[in-house]
Amino acid sequence: MEIFTSEGFAALLQVIMIDLVLAGDNAIVIGLAAAGLPVD
Repeated sequence: MEIFTSEGFAALLQVIMIDLVLAGDNAIVIGLAAAGLPVD
């Protein structure tokens, strides 16, 4: 399997983009949950 073909590069780019979107979603959820915590 060759990764440096156009199909392999497109698949790798899709995986990276999905990972970034899901990581950003987690950061937003954690930020919203932390905003409701009392200051200690």
